[in-house]
Amino acid sequence: MNKQIPAPLISILADAISSLETHATLDSLFMYSNAPGEPPEGSKSSKAQTWLRRINNESDCPISVVGKLIEN
Repeated sequence: MNKQIPAPLISILADAISSLETHATLDSLFMYSNAPGEPPEGSKSSKAQTWLRRINNESDCPISVVGKLIEN
């Protein structure tokens, strides 16, 4: 089951996560959540959006990765 993260949810999540985290904790959170690849460059919001889109394109189950991102 490869449920994609809807674009509006990517926008909301990127804004929320970037306002709560520093660059370092944002990287750590995405790595903990098994997001694919190295941390993207850019602002925190841009980094989060890029990583969430990458999750959609490269993860077997994007929704489970999002679940780990928001579990706390």
